[in-house]
Amino acid sequence: LLLHGVSGSGKSYYAEYLAEQLGIPVIKKKASDLESCWVGVTEQNIAKAFEEAKIEKAMLIIDEGDHFIADRSTSHYSWERSRTEEMLQQIEAHPYPVVFTTNLMENIDKAAMRRFTYKTKFDYLTIDQVKIAWKDYFPDAKLPQDIHLSRLCPGDFATVYKKASFE
Repeated sequence: LLLHGVSGSGKSYYAEYLAEQLGIPVIKKKASDLESCWVGVTEQNIAKAFEEAKIEKAMLIIDEGDHFIADRSTSHYSWERSRTEEMLQQIEAHPYPVVFTTNLMENIDKAAMRRFTYKTKFDYLTIDQVKIAWKDYFPDAKLPQDIHLSRLCPGDFATVYKKASFE
C-alpha cells in the first residue's frame, strides 16, 4: 500500500488504524532507523526490518518511504540504486502488509510503483471535513465564519490544539 499526499493529512495515522482494524501488530520504520553511513549496512537494515515484520506477522510501515524507493534514473551513486533494489526485492517477497507513506510521489521509482497493489492519495480536507475536525478538536468553540478554511489537514488541527492546550 502506498499512501501519498500532503503533509499532515494522516497517512501514517491511517496505516496504524488499518493495522488495528486488521488485528495485526505494527512495526514502523523511518529513514533514521534504516539508513547507515556504511556501504551495505542500509541494505542489511532493510532486510532486518522485513524479517522482523515477518517474524511478528506485522504490518511494516515505512514512513517517508520515498527515500528508499527513489527513482534510480536520477541516482548519482551505486549505493542509492542498491538500497532501492533491496527494498523492491523485499516488498515483492514479503507475505504481510507493507505500507509506504510519502509526500513526494513524483520521486518514486517506476518499478516501485508496480509493487504497490493500492496507491491512495491523501489530500486537504473538504469544507465539510474541516467542520467535522473543528467540532472534534474544539467542541466548545464556534466555527468562525469570517476565516478562510481551505488547504487544511488533520495535522493542522492537531498543531493548533496542542498550542492552545499549552497556552
